[in-house]
Amino acid sequence: MSELPSKFHVAICGGGIGGLTLAFALSKSPDISVDIYEAASKFTEIGAGIGVWWRTRQVLKSLGLEEDAIRLLHFRPGEDRVPSLQHRKADQPDGLAMGTLYSRGELMAFHRAEFHGVLLNRLSSRCRTLPSKRLESYVQQPGAPIMLHFQDGSMATCDILIGADGIKSAVRRTMFQEAAKLAESQHRNTDAAELRNLIEPRFSGVFCYRALIPAARLSSISPQHRIFSSPVQYLGKNRRILAFPISRGRLVNLSADEFHPHEEGTHFDGPWVADVDPSYVQSLFQGWEKEVDEIVQCLDDLKITRWVVNVMPTLPFFAFGNVAILGDAAHAMTPFQGAGAGQDASILAALLSNELATKTTLPQVLEIYSRVRQPLATEVARRSRLNGEYFSLRSLAGPDHHDHSSTARLQGIAKQIQDNFEWAFETEASVDLRRALSLLRAELAT
Repeated sequence: MSELPSKFHVAICGGGIGGLTLAFALSKSPDISVDIYEAASKFTEIGAGIGVWWRTRQVLKSLGLEEDAIRLLHFRPGEDRVPSLQHRKADQPDGLAMGTLYSRGELMAFHRAEFHGVLLNRLSSRCRTLPSKRLESYVQQPGAPIMLHFQDGSMATCDILIGADGIKSAVRRTMFQEAAKLAESQHRNTDAAELRNLIEPRFSGVFCYRALIPAARLSSISPQHRIFSSPVQYLGKNRRILAFPISRGRLVNLSADEFHPHEEGTHFDGPWVADVDPSYVQSLFQGWEKEVDEIVQCLDDLKITRWVVNVMPTLPFFAFGNVAILGDAAHAMTPFQGAGAGQDASILAALLSNELATKTTLPQVLEIYSRVRQPLATEVARRSRLNGEYFSLRSLAGPDHHDHSSTARLQGIAKQIQDNFEWAFETEASVDLRRALSLLRAELAT
């Protein structure tokens, strides 16, 4: 059977998890064609482990991806309330249990590259993948296709442009320059200056050191290590280690965080991603409890990557005309909430696949996506930042913070973490999807 002609053609800039999730969701529509442009020479995902909580798991389920994700695990997660993440104050020889995070269903943790591969393999023939295509800018004019200009000098056209091109997004940069020029044409110069001021990300004050440890290496040092039975985060003043198994137990994902709260909001000079010597990360956790020492012992000769965690200021919109942004391009945030880019993609795909989405109504459709997702993403970013304060034990006073009599205060921090995560366990993304479709029908149905 031949495919239907496209009602419109979508270009997605960025072939990471966010872009591919959207492409997969759109590819279910027989009358939408998709081109995915990736700046790198091949489609791949960088980074290490990724954790998925209940809310994001339901998004994967709605998209038909939950079973694919579960096959990457060494267990089948349930739906009941379960202990899922232990907190320990570990910056002292004798660590202290702070409490345990209880979640709806277990934390689903897997390797980013493995899930990325699942998405690539699930794309339909209506999705073209085009590597080595880094967007420089675009031009959109009323009644004409959007013109894409790539750094290699080539050009392409589309009806809809989606920026899934990360925190350094060229789509976001052009979008907000375009919005600023419109404001200037309307003599709103202050608004134009504010829009341009939102284009560039800011330093969160967090460095994240990531590594993948062979599980057999840790097991040879400590066969009964705590992280083999439950994900654990080891907390100390302005330091944190999060560790859990991935790749069906073959690897241990390690994320070690270094907090510099006084640098939050500044601009970081230097490379945002760089390899570092294992000895530096080991030095950050000298004097910590034995469990931490056993983990960092495993870092000798491993590749460790330092990520400068930059974040986006709160953007007033995620769409302008026939262009929209999602994921880090729209709301890059600290990695302390685990909400997932699939929530942008699921709502955007549902709106674009609806029969009310036509070339004529596209600006209104994308504005509805922005109106629904922008406040939700802003709230997740706020919660993630707040979790960073809890994880870094910033509220504990004193020069060394090793007072064993502070158990009640540590338990209080654990409760604050629980309360802040409840949103991810007790709310359903399907509510937001229904709201978006209701707005679409109310505003566009004749």
